[in-house]
Amino acid sequence: MAFLMLMYLNAVAAASAFAGGAVGFLTSLVYAKKMFAPLGSEPKTIIVAHYRAEAYKLVFTILLFSLVFTQFKEVHVLPLFMAYIATLMVYWVALIFV
Repeated sequence: MAFLMLMYLNAVAAASAFAGGAVGFLTSLVYAKKMFAPLGSEPKTIIVAHYRAEAYKLVFTILLFSLVFTQFKEVHVLPLFMAYIATLMVYWVALIFV
């Protein structure tokens, strides 16, 4: 998506899209790392790990968007959130095929 923004808009829009995709990717990575539960764990252990991972993901998402908006003064909001949403949608669509 960042490449399309670079081709059709400008470098700032491309950087904004890249930042949005990076936020989506990094927060999902945090979730995956925190969600770990040993194979054969009790359901309660798995659900607690899931809730903990979601909480970390939410906090990390807020921190990363705060960082983007405070440090990247020329950010284009539409490409930023379009790329973020597209990144999340990729995970949802991938679940259909897993």
